[in-house]
Amino acid sequence: MLTPVEYRQLLGAALPAVVDADTIDPNPRNLFTPAGHRNALDPDTTVVRGGRGVGKTVWFKALQDDKLREIAARHYSLDLLNRVDPLPGFGAKLSKQYPNPRRLQALVDRHRFRPSDIWTAVALFGLGVPALTAVDDWPGRVQWVVDNPGVVEDSILDLDEQAGREDRIKLLLFDAMDRLHSDRKIADQLARGIFELALTLRTSTRNLRVKMFIRYDMFDTAKLDFADASKLIANITDLRWTNTSLYALLFHYMGGAESEHSTGFLSETGWTEHHNGDEDKQRKVLERIAGRYMGTDHRKGYTYTWLPNHLADGRQQVSPRSFLSALWRATQKTEENFSGHAHALHWDAIRQGVQHASQIRVQEVKEDTPWVSNAIDPLRGTQVPIERDEVTSRWKNVKLNAALSTQRSMTSELSEEDSDNETMFATGPLSTDYEGLIAELIDLGVMTIRTNKKLDLPDVYRIAFDIGRKGGVPRVKQQ
Repeated sequence: MLTPVEYRQLLGAALPAVVDADTIDPNPRNLFTPAGHRNALDPDTTVVRGGRGVGKTVWFKALQDDKLREIAARHYSLDLLNRVDPLPGFGAKLSKQYPNPRRLQALVDRHRFRPSDIWTAVALFGLGVPALTAVDDWPGRVQWVVDNPGVVEDSILDLDEQAGREDRIKLLLFDAMDRLHSDRKIADQLARGIFELALTLRTSTRNLRVKMFIRYDMFDTAKLDFADASKLIANITDLRWTNTSLYALLFHYMGGAESEHSTGFLSETGWTEHHNGDEDKQRKVLERIAGRYMGTDHRKGYTYTWLPNHLADGRQQVSPRSFLSALWRATQKTEENFSGHAHALHWDAIRQGVQHASQIRVQEVKEDTPWVSNAIDPLRGTQVPIERDEVTSRWKNVKLNAALSTQRSMTSELSEEDSDNETMFATGPLSTDYEGLIAELIDLGVMTIRTNKKLDLPDVYRIAFDIGRKGGVPRVKQQ
């Protein structure tokens, strides 16, 4: 039987220090197939939505790998994946298959090409149309699309017929759409162009498809108001993680870790993928690792539910990135401060893990939607639940609506002047009206509203924003 120290060593080997899909590629050893993600991989599902750290980039990469597609096809009984020829249409990694952000910016700003023409050129180039592969640069390729509308249509039909004869599905994949352009409005226009291409291929061909992985906020602002857009809106799936999926991911990593203890873990717990949805089995395995309670008895909560509950956002969603980050830090802190504990993870270390995950999540929010930080910062030092009037009073004291309006103008001017800017765009709120801000924060999952109408913040945001809660996980001490 593994000792607590050996379990902790196994966790150290299994949990990545940096849980970032941009730097860690999926492979046959670490690829995990959550039960609820089957629809996201179906070639006929065009739009896959999800927040940060839920697996969008993992699946974008996995679909481009023959071995990983075979694994997914087998696990999900999705034979269509065995007929897929994947083509990257856009992603975070620089590639000659599509224009990078700087080139995209030039195509839009300098050459004034329509987004739909840009993405049509990307698709035809990726599909090997000779007239485009013979051109050396993206402006020339897009210009060919503009100048030859009839030939473009014929090429699409020919490619569809050829794919049909070969019994293949040509699947164009789009990810990292928040990096399309530094100006949010133009990024939305480029995203809309991808939607238009997706609709064209979906309605006019049988074997050419688009799959796009997109954040919720960007989907909401892309303005899908063109003809027949409802056919795409009806074809959406979300990447969600249940508690059982999160723990199954952890045990999958532990069983597949490059560690001398991974075999012992599988042997003594009897863990297999058939237990992925078995909550009772998962509870028993977790109790070996972290104990049953978040303290000496049940009054502090049960570890199995406590951890995901304190990492959930206002939509009750937990990202595996936050989950694994919390456990990685808990492993570190147990080794540093509680090495003689009866279990591999100490409850105080798990609390520190949640603090760590909160800091990461808040940093992500500051990068993705800086205005959220502007709105929550004035609440530092308060305690939730909090009255709505207290929130709006603090916003009025710092003149938040004026600050957000100024920030919006400065961001727009900066993106126009800085033609070499390849950073992610900064989004602004849909409205600077305070009631509208509260509603938007609730939609984003940063705030919730209680039955007594008081406003609340989930711990995954509250802790790092230095907002208190009676009896809750302590706030992160500011350095």
